[in-house]
Amino acid sequence: MSAPALPVTPAIRRDAAFLPDFCEQGNLLRTMLVAELLAFIIVAAQPVAWIERLQILALVSLFIQWVALVDIALLCMLQQRLARLDDRIAAGLAFLLLQGVTAAFTVMAHGLAARMGLPTGAQPLAAMLAEHGVISAIVTAIALRYFYVTAQWRRNVEAEAQSRVQALQARIRPHFLFNSMNTIASLTRSAPEQAESAVEDLAELFRASLADRSTLTLEEELALVASYLRIEGQRLSDRLTVDWAHDPATGGAELPALTLQPLVENAVYHGAEQLPGGGHIAIRTRRDGESIVIEIDNPRPRTTSPREGHRMAQDNVRQRLALAFGEAGALVVSDDADRYRVAVRIPAPPEAPA
Repeated sequence: MSAPALPVTPAIRRDAAFLPDFCEQGNLLRTMLVAELLAFIIVAAQPVAWIERLQILALVSLFIQWVALVDIALLCMLQQRLARLDDRIAAGLAFLLLQGVTAAFTVMAHGLAARMGLPTGAQPLAAMLAEHGVISAIVTAIALRYFYVTAQWRRNVEAEAQSRVQALQARIRPHFLFNSMNTIASLTRSAPEQAESAVEDLAELFRASLADRSTLTLEEELALVASYLRIEGQRLSDRLTVDWAHDPATGGAELPALTLQPLVENAVYHGAEQLPGGGHIAIRTRRDGESIVIEIDNPRPRTTSPREGHRMAQDNVRQRLALAFGEAGALVVSDDADRYRVAVRIPAPPEAPA
């Protein structure tokens, strides 16, 4: 199967927001669990019998969960605007917003308790507002501090990873560059059309390496891999064979730029090139439920002294997938006596309606 052509798509910007994505189901669940834990802590401090504590727990849980749900809904709706603000301004606005929601629910709860004749209805509204305000202020301040520290840590990790990506993009292995130039020079007289094609493929690789883009579509990434393999194919000739199996259902998927090319380069450099008779590399893509899986399968030489750097590209790719997709992105390696397989898993784009 032939390699896909290289389309042109605009670069995608990914902002490192201060506040987490409260629209995400995982964050919603974690927030609700923390809110319920807060309710348990508040009720545990009450000097009453355990049966009364259960009654108080039901009321406190209802109040805190409703406050938490409204807070999450508002932060979800406003997160795009808050993400564009300075961290301190965003934190201040989020703090005031949560305090306002707590005060509003306190007023409603006090009125409802007074109508139903509950003990909390006899408590002065001002005292109830002060009590709930202090608790809300402390919990909100702790949460915002946690979000800020987490965001700073994430930005530092992403900056470190980006510097590694830039180093990877700026560094094309000298042996590959020299071999490519020698191949082009040898083809200039004997096969000028092949030499011109090799120059175009090498230029495409340099363009992608130097481009200021953080993500590529899967088709673009596979096209870069095809350019690289055509260059290596000119040098290794029939010692290198490639089998493409690209599932059209994977169209539209995106992944960090230059994710697959280093892995395929490893497959050539540490696999087929070390075998006297060359080897066969298989590149397959498939849709697996809500994920896209890209598999790179190459022959494994039976040697006790593999070339250095075999793990560096894999570690770099694994870290970039984790930063880009969290638990939805992964790199899995399987190794046996004759074959070495690397599988990259990324989230699948939504399927088009029938």
